[in-house]
Amino acid sequence: MKKDILGMYDVLENKDFKKELELIPIYFVKTFNTDNGRRVLEYLVSVTLNRYLSPNSSDAELRFLEGQRYLVSFIKNMIKKGMK
Repeated sequence: MKKDILGMYDVLENKDFKKELELIPIYFVKTFNTDNGRRVLEYLVSVTLNRYLSPNSSDAELRFLEGQRYLVSFIKNMIKKGMK
């Protein structure tokens, strides 16, 4: 019987995928460790992590901003990981 859907453990057992996954933080460093990359990251931080909503903001606005903040924090953490 052929398996059509790969589970998380199937993917993690794939050696090529594991190798590529280990390189991803390095790709983040290469992308954001340039003048333009740093400017982009600074901009993303300014419009997400340094942005505040008013108390009258809707639940949807708050959730949207939190999603953006998560992604920028994820990028910053991947850069830190790639620099080790």
